[in-house]
Amino acid sequence: MISYNLTYFVLAGFTLNPALKITAVTTLIPVYILSLIGNLLTIMTTSMDRQLQAPMYFFLRSLASLDILFISSTVPKLLSILVSSDKAISLNGCLLQLYIYISSGATVFHTLGLLSIDRYLAICHPLRYNTIMNSQVCWRIVACTWIFGFLEFLPAILLMSRLHWCSGNNVIDHFFCDGSAVLHLSCSATHVAQIVFFSVACCTILSSFIPTIFSYCFIISSILHISSSAGRRKTFSTCSSHFVAVLLSYGSCIFIYIYNAGTAPSKSGKTVAIFNSILTPFLHPFIYTLRNQIVLTSLRRVFGRTFHSMK
Repeated sequence: MISYNLTYFVLAGFTLNPALKITAVTTLIPVYILSLIGNLLTIMTTSMDRQLQAPMYFFLRSLASLDILFISSTVPKLLSILVSSDKAISLNGCLLQLYIYISSGATVFHTLGLLSIDRYLAICHPLRYNTIMNSQVCWRIVACTWIFGFLEFLPAILLMSRLHWCSGNNVIDHFFCDGSAVLHLSCSATHVAQIVFFSVACCTILSSFIPTIFSYCFIISSILHISSSAGRRKTFSTCSSHFVAVLLSYGSCIFIYIYNAGTAPSKSGKTVAIFNSILTPFLHPFIYTLRNQIVLTSLRRVFGRTFHSMK
């Protein structure tokens, strides 16, 4: 007789020998801490300095907040698995982790799309930029991306919460509650939940990826028309790092949610998920903010005022 009273899952994580486990922990902890510090510095600096109130920095504050939420949805539990071998996670906790992970990740993609459109307007339509991207428009756009990002996957999560989970089949072959890995454990028919989940994931990725690609095509075209070679280098250096971050984010997610849609989790899928869930939010503050000379100058000014007031 099949029992449907499953109340928890077991996260398999990675099969590592003790030496590799220590290496993983000693690498993961600094990466997580630096990611939190980098994103918090982005939020603090762009909020406190009046010179950093341009729309781009407003979107970067939103991105930094999302990155903190995104990386914190997976890394603490992964560290718990590596340090204490505590691999259990409750059914509700698993669904909550999945919801936070995919919702914050979806909102990150919407924000990356906004950043690319913002750069397109700033470079290709500089005279109209401040009129189009005024503070009211920025607030409304960011609010809409957060609301939509955290609502679009609710139907899929609700469908998953109504599935049956059989005792004795509760090992998730992943380091977090990934949608595909969780759905493969259900005793119920999951085709409806899979279609809804992966359709929303594909629409989220492609709906922000396509405008991003078009924006950068127009940006590159505008850069090539700049007469000054120094101006071309300066503009291109500003956008090239953004483009690398976009390729890293979209490339990993297209592999996970489109190329491998509906398939059982694999080692390559888990490896790519590390890039998406850990390295991307770690790199964002360094790519978008902390290599920006204006932000670095502002950061020194903010800390200078703080230390001066403490004396």
